[in-house]
Amino acid sequence: MDPTVGHVPVLLAEMIEQLAPRPGQVILDGTAGGGGHAMALLDRLRPGGRLILLDRDQEALERLMARIGRSADVRYFHANFCDFDEALTQAGEERVDGVLLDLGISSLQLADPERGFSFDQPGPLDMRLDRSDRFSAEEIVNHWPAERLVDIFSRYGDQPFARRIAAAIVRARESGPIRRTDELAEIVRAALPPAARHGRIHPATRVFQAIRIAVNQELQSLDQFFDKVFDHLKPGGRVAVISFHSGEDRIVKTRLREAASAGRVRLPVTKPITPAPAEVQANPRSRSARMRVAEALVPTG
Repeated sequence: MDPTVGHVPVLLAEMIEQLAPRPGQVILDGTAGGGGHAMALLDRLRPGGRLILLDRDQEALERLMARIGRSADVRYFHANFCDFDEALTQAGEERVDGVLLDLGISSLQLADPERGFSFDQPGPLDMRLDRSDRFSAEEIVNHWPAERLVDIFSRYGDQPFARRIAAAIVRARESGPIRRTDELAEIVRAALPPAARHGRIHPATRVFQAIRIAVNQELQSLDQFFDKVFDHLKPGGRVAVISFHSGEDRIVKTRLREAASAGRVRLPVTKPITPAPAEVQANPRSRSARMRVAEALVPTG
């Protein structure tokens, strides 16, 4: 069975409403993933339109190619979304009618213990979105100094006990390398005060999130994306970004407001679009999703 069939795209109807894809348009999906958004976009771009799909995860891209197939109106690129301009050049496009980013990781990636994104099942400390990269979570956990760990746990994980957790990791690795997700999760749990070891989310969740963001330089990629995305939107073209983390949403909000202040875009919605209660009930992972949108006002570049 195709594992992407169970993939549930977040804010799908809201994304379609905001990007309003039409036949003949060109749209770029910089985080194609399981393909839920991509399939809905492609249905509305045909006939005559083009969909340009990027993903850092080669395995996800191959599943998507098998699901959608190869045709003249779809192009696939194994690439970080911040390098979308290179993909556009290869696809023979300079500007597009819409751009979508759906940040974070997919349920398929979380469910694979060998990817190391989750502690639900033991697996290697990997967390690379692009497995051709050499730098992994194991490097961070076993070699980064305590102060650097404190910094990422605080900034990327909003972890109030960052210093205690970093100290516990440094002590633990003195006895030998930490190589497994379950090992790290237990170190984090034991480092917390007893009252903080139980709650709605596992006590290691924020630490794993912070390490994943650091491994993949996700916030830096987002900033690089905004450095050039407005140069590649047609007048009236829109960019929609779905984020799940406060640090991501902060960057999106700031960069869109700066572009609006500079007269490059207008903000059709000033507050983030969030999932309806029915979507959250059907897909609890959508709870923290936030979508922000901007529309290009004038030719740029």
